[in-house]
Amino acid sequence: MKKLNIYFLALFAILFSFSSCGEDSPIQDFTDDGYGYDFTKVLEVYTDNVIVPTYVDMKDKAWTLYDAVQTFSTSKTQEDLNAVCAAWRATRIPWEQSEACLYGPAETLDLDPSLDSWPLKKGDIDKIIASGSITMDKIMDPGVHGFHTIEYLIFSDGNPKVISSSPLSDNEIQYLIVATEYLRNDCIKLWAAWNGATGISAKDKAVIDTFDDFDPAEYNFAYNFKNAITSSGVDLVTMDDAIDNIVEGCSGIADEVAAQKIGAPRDLALDGKTDQAVLEVESWYSWNSIDDYANNIISIRNSYFGGLGKTASNKSQYSVSTFVASKNSALDSEITAAIEKAYKAINEGMQRPFRNNLTGDKVDAAIDACTDLQLSIEKIKTLRD
Repeated sequence: MKKLNIYFLALFAILFSFSSCGEDSPIQDFTDDGYGYDFTKVLEVYTDNVIVPTYVDMKDKAWTLYDAVQTFSTSKTQEDLNAVCAAWRATRIPWEQSEACLYGPAETLDLDPSLDSWPLKKGDIDKIIASGSITMDKIMDPGVHGFHTIEYLIFSDGNPKVISSSPLSDNEIQYLIVATEYLRNDCIKLWAAWNGATGISAKDKAVIDTFDDFDPAEYNFAYNFKNAITSSGVDLVTMDDAIDNIVEGCSGIADEVAAQKIGAPRDLALDGKTDQAVLEVESWYSWNSIDDYANNIISIRNSYFGGLGKTASNKSQYSVSTFVASKNSALDSEITAAIEKAYKAINEGMQRPFRNNLTGDKVDAAIDACTDLQLSIEKIKTLRD
């Protein structure tokens, strides 16, 4: 998530630029600048087994959400609205599981705020709905499109809106159609910028061809990242630099979950500002907040162990964890335990929905666990010689 008034991972907003080396470009020589480890396979596995498949999954699920909205817009039935809500939740999973790697296109193309700005500009959304003029141009502000605008339109108190008592107006349905198309396009663009120009289906290409000034071949971030390619005068001289991006991405999202996603609403509630605290809770219309936070920890787990669904028991032999263990097995054990503690503190410890349970020992424990995870991950940088 990127809040409208906060920048996240600003360092990485400039790290990769719009120019890119093609897949036939020569791979540069690598100079070790501290870790003393060959990261060639680690970066390959991380890129090919974590980043790219996560964005493929999100892109495919965004298509499912788009199709579900098209069906609902015609039928206007409860069953089809329920399907839209289920598709929204499904698409939300890979997005939240990507938040440990928001460098690259998510930053340089402003796709993080476009997809996930919070809080919403609810007053502006309501004005656009009332105007009856709902087009892509009218919803270009990140505060009036993205996941949470769609969520606002289709959920109430954690459930799909009830058609029999609160039917969506024609204007709201039109807004839903346009906002979902916008989100689908952003998901396709994010995937394509990492993927490059190869292996694009006709369906995806038809959408990509509508984008202004966008050619996947000019980005190709997957190739650049796993080969530590310097671009546009920004130094990415060694593979160590790329590993530091992974470390910073993981520690950054652990800190965001602790301080912003959970901590900010908790602190407001403790100050007696309950109404403001609820508005600060991401995904409170759908009551999806705790699932969001747990999936953020899974994004760290996937990144650290080298694959989707990987854990300490089945981690890739070419993972950040394997590297850390080769240098300091105690630190690897510490990080492994911290990942699981943070995940359990959120997913099993916090009471649902978070918007109704903003304070208490379980909330404090989740914040502390995420902070401890952040600090443990940051110790990886001490492994430089």
